Amino acid sequence: MSDVRVDQRGQALWLTIDREDKRNAMDDGVLQALREGVEEAGRRPGIRAVVITGAGTKVFCAGGNLKPDADGDPFRVDPNRLDNPVALLFKALDECPVATIARVNGHALGGGFGLVCACDMAIAADHAKFGTPEATLGLFPLMILPAMLRVLSRRDVMRLSMTGKPVSASEAVAIGAVNEAVPSADLDAAIDTLVEALAGGAPTAIRFGRRALNTIAGMPYLDGIEYAQRVLPLLAKTDDAVEGFKAFNERRKPNWVVT
Repeated sequence: MSDVRVDQRGQALWLTIDREDKRNAMDDGVLQALREGVEEAGRRPGIRAVVITGAGTKVFCAGGNLKPDADGDPFRVDPNRLDNPVALLFKALDECPVATIARVNGHALGGGFGLVCACDMAIAADHAKFGTPEATLGLFPLMILPAMLRVLSRRDVMRLSMTGKPVSASEAVAIGAVNEAVPSADLDAAIDTLVEALAGGAPTAIRFGRRALNTIAGMPYLDGIEYAQRVLPLLAKTDDAVEGFKAFNERRKPNWVVT
């Protein structure tokens, strides 16, 4: 049985790391199952978002399994493997055509915090803590640095990475690591509200937009403007854009075609 549960809930595909007894730590199997789930969300008809969470209420994900005999030790080089499984998962999240949401049910530490940062949006239970304790173990959160630097200021990345000191959910909201912190009892409702809001947008526009945002984020400012002015006319010719303009002029809700 997989350590990741896959469930479709309305227009969202939920991926739940089901290793509560191991603090929902990630090994090779979990990383592969998450990646395959993210890729499936992009292919499955009618899906508008993928939600990643952990089992239970204590821990979202404690990162990699640090025990010496752990399966899929992320700190060992395998000459037969070109890419680290974490890198493959983060690439899949980046390339996913639908929105990615972290449902942070508990503490997100190390690679678990990186997973939160790698998602488009995150909503957390207000008791959750966030941190990168690697420096206290003689390591550094290298694999998750790119994801952290996408959503946090350089100073916050340095503070978290160098001190290993976790922050509260409210502090995580303040530094931009998560969008919102709510009581545990309200977490699912908050996720459902977010998915519903995403489903109200044009699916093609969101697919275009995700790719454009991620591309522009890595460009110099003027190159980003140049890219944007080339992509916008293409987006305006899509069926969704035609329907959106028509619905606006007819003062009705648009009828999006979700494939």
